[in-house]
Amino acid sequence: MEDYLRVGVLSSPHGVRGEVSIFPTTDDIDRFKYLEEAYISIKGEMIPVHVISCKYKKNMPVLGFDEYKNIDDIAPLRGAELYVDRLNALPLEDGEYYLADIIGFDVIADNSKIGIIKDYIENEADQVIFVVECSDGSEKYIPDVPDFITDVDLDDGKVYVKLIKGM
Repeated sequence: MEDYLRVGVLSSPHGVRGEVSIFPTTDDIDRFKYLEEAYISIKGEMIPVHVISCKYKKNMPVLGFDEYKNIDDIAPLRGAELYVDRLNALPLEDGEYYLADIIGFDVIADNSKIGIIKDYIENEADQVIFVVECSDGSEKYIPDVPDFITDVDLDDGKVYVKLIKGM
């Protein structure tokens, strides 16, 4: 289980006072309004930051951090990932799960293990695609939609999938 959950990627500086646009990687873009503490991953180290402002421009949150006061401070962080710890994560509804928690889960198709969840990709259309490392050494890309993901068993660490011809 991951200690930190990614909620966005620092995109580009906004103005000269250290604010930065965030490309959100969370389902709830409004979550940034209530975010007080987060972490920026810099060279594998989690650097704590305190959110002092939040506004939205073109459906992207623009955050200001207490630790970064001008454009020269924040500009080098373009592309860095923004995380929250579990204490600051949004609560889950029944049947929901954090994507980071299913990395390493067995992938089951037709009652047989075909591989494990190696990673996931989030595209610009807000669609999640699971990267499955198959037992035969190949990789499969499976969209996180009910047509393909039929069940996620958090207790047993299994993701049940329905594959179509050519997958």
